[in-house]
Amino acid sequence: MAGNKQQKTIPTVYNMSSSKAREVLWALEELADTGIKYNVVNLLRRGADTYKVLKSQFPLGKSPIVTLEPVDGEPEVTYQILPNVLTEARLILQFISDHYTDGVLSQKFANGSLVTKVDNVVTFEVIPTMLFFPLRQLTLLMVMPIRNHFTNDLRVIYQILEDALSEERPWFSGKKLGLADFNMVFPMDMAIGRGYIELENYPKLAKWHYTVINRPAYRRALEKGGPYNLSTFA
Repeated sequence: MAGNKQQKTIPTVYNMSSSKAREVLWALEELADTGIKYNVVNLLRRGADTYKVLKSQFPLGKSPIVTLEPVDGEPEVTYQILPNVLTEARLILQFISDHYTDGVLSQKFANGSLVTKVDNVVTFEVIPTMLFFPLRQLTLLMVMPIRNHFTNDLRVIYQILEDALSEERPWFSGKKLGLADFNMVFPMDMAIGRGYIELENYPKLAKWHYTVINRPAYRRALEKGGPYNLSTFA
């Protein structure tokens, strides 16, 4: 992922702890060595003013949000709905690719199917925890078969992802790191952190994730973004 375009906007990432904003920070950190500049506003998921701050930037109040500051009198950028405001991690990453790098980076299957299934499992795990005893235990008995159904569905997706990787194509974007990998990291981090995958059954996928989390830019993103715990979403 090479970044050599002249930077016409400086992005500010509104990063909520334990959110998909982390993949945006990782992508920008991968470009940091090329001179790309950006800012971060860190917000705690359970912070008193988090929703208020996010909503002040975009009506939905969801992280990630990126605002753009034009450089040297450049005109406003309307990439989605509001000028100089970007939402949705997938589209933010596409903007980063289009405006801060010298190549078009493909996204592929990796994110959409996986994140939906993982979110389903999380939903049916969280619902019982929001209830009082004994309703909590009764609800747990009711939803666990559904939770297990979605967990089993994940195995098919893991195998597809496993088969997509090889020595010649170690990244989901192909021979080089790209958009598919940035989109992929959050659902994989969540699946691993919450115990939804037995990585020993998917050695190529395990190698991909190990390579990602040991990249210097990924580690810098963790440091700049603050808390990132997808088990407790702290």
